[in-house]
Amino acid sequence: MPVYFDAHAHLQNMVDLKKALLKAETAQIQGIICNATHEDDWGKVIELSKTYSNIHVCLGVHPWFLGSLKKGWEARLERLLKENPSYMVGEIGLDKVRADQDPVISSLDNQERVMRIQMDLAAQYNRPFHMHCVHAWDRIMHVLKSNKRPDFFVSHAHHGNVHLIPALAEMGAFFSYASTFVSPERKKVRACLAATPLDRLLVESDCPDLSSEPAEVPNLVKHMAVVRQQDEAVLIKALYQNAERICYGR
Repeated sequence: MPVYFDAHAHLQNMVDLKKALLKAETAQIQGIICNATHEDDWGKVIELSKTYSNIHVCLGVHPWFLGSLKKGWEARLERLLKENPSYMVGEIGLDKVRADQDPVISSLDNQERVMRIQMDLAAQYNRPFHMHCVHAWDRIMHVLKSNKRPDFFVSHAHHGNVHLIPALAEMGAFFSYASTFVSPERKKVRACLAATPLDRLLVESDCPDLSSEPAEVPNLVKHMAVVRQQDEAVLIKALYQNAERICYGR
């Protein structure tokens, strides 16, 4: 029986988490990477991982939540990473739409400052980070090229320009795709999906965003196989192995 891995989720925000996880178990979702978005989430994500052994922890500050930052957050994040070798960093990144909406708290300059702090920690402890990027690819490429990085990172819900994939992969990127690629109108995302190397490919629910849940991953994989014109069994095996590589470095 095929097994699956949800490479990016926000389980702490699910309305009926127990129901969602039961459905995920039935759908053979063997692992889920749970991303925090602000410091108040960190404890919730950690507790989920203690309750459910297949949930993997990702702690960070998302660019939408810079207004939640409290003095000393960097030291608290570093302590958690230092004490827990399995913890990853995320969700971090740049979002020009949010910067335009909230130019004081979420200016791109402020977003970049916070992203670089978290990238430095990810590099220091060699933990993969999960990256959010909306309409800021030129700037985020500069950050990636000019900042220390861990061996791997995940471009989550990837929808950048297809020509960036080789450069990102060279820097250590894995590319995770959510349900946005399913629509034929999303030609840019589908082109990226088709062009992503098999050994750098991931699939995610991004739940509860996109009105999704982990149990939908197998259906997403079926759609991925069609877009990529690839044998589904080969794709399933690669997606699982890639997610394990992110989580365990193997």
